[in-house]
Amino acid sequence: MLENLMIVALIVIVFWLIILGIFLVISRRQPGVRSEMEALDEQLAKSERGAAKK
Repeated sequence: MLENLMIVALIVIVFWLIILGIFLVISRRQPGVRSEMEALDEQLAKSERGAAKK
């Protein structure tokens, strides 16, 4: 019984460590993605302005 409880506890701990790792990876990438999105928005606005002038 105690062995099963230890296995379940280990699985839960590993699960939470994986979740934490995914969260940290995503949170570190977010500023880069945000700046890329802003650059794409600027390019799109420029191309729309250029298309409207023609």
